[in-house]
Amino acid sequence: MKPKVLLNYAILCLIWGTTWIVLKKSLMDGTPPLFGSGIRFFVAGLILWAVIFYKKDLPPFTSQAMRIYFQFGIMNLTISYGLTYWATQFIYSSLSSIIWSGFPLCVAVFSYFMLPDEILTKKKILSLILGTSGALLILKEGMNFAENQVLFGIIMVMIAVIIASYPSVYLKRYSNVVSPLHLNAMSQLMAGILLLSVSFIFESNQQMNWSRYNIFALVYLTGPGSLVAWFIYIWLYSHISMAQISYIAFFPPVLASILGWIILDETLTVLAIFGGGLVILGAVLVNLNE
Repeated sequence: MKPKVLLNYAILCLIWGTTWIVLKKSLMDGTPPLFGSGIRFFVAGLILWAVIFYKKDLPPFTSQAMRIYFQFGIMNLTISYGLTYWATQFIYSSLSSIIWSGFPLCVAVFSYFMLPDEILTKKKILSLILGTSGALLILKEGMNFAENQVLFGIIMVMIAVIIASYPSVYLKRYSNVVSPLHLNAMSQLMAGILLLSVSFIFESNQQMNWSRYNIFALVYLTGPGSLVAWFIYIWLYSHISMAQISYIAFFPPVLASILGWIILDETLTVLAIFGGGLVILGAVLVNLNE
């Protein structure tokens, strides 16, 4: 990688490694999950649209561009983030991040069907077996808890990972159609409006706790977590391969697990660690020598 690309890559991994602990503490401090995810994207979207109007650079509204906006805004942000926020109420932030490390495996499957140059090699098949085995162990870990919400939370994060994979591969195929600024502005404002609408319906009995920490969390998750991270992420699509992009999922779980252990006293069981290790190993293997 070129130094500029590597620097942005490292910044993105650092941001996404810390957002998990900020998110978890915010939920523990009384942030309704759908409202929390919706407000960060809504505010970020408004800021990005202000930039667009200032630059007088309106986004394209071709049929291809609109497909990308809607897929990314609805699948990658609204559904995927909504499920992840909701599920992280009931499971460790470190476990959520470990499950998300399986993102490259899902990307590999979608890439095989959607990108003409992708081949499902023996190495990739082995990686999928390892990743699936790890996911089953994590599910087994969830079944060991008396609370059904823990198991349900694990399943919801897994579904979120799968849903987010499709639009990511689709974007790689048509990354030259839209710019990072336009895609972020369209998709984040769209996700913010949809999530806040759903929150209004299903979280009407939950009051937002506007504590100092939750205000900090909103600023951090909106600024670095949404504006900076997603701009870098989409910018990288034009500079590195799909395999290298998906490799980003390996690093945040390590940082998130360390921070969860230090700050929230989160301790994963041997079964969860082993299952997470298989998922990460499979994800590394699928991109080895790419």
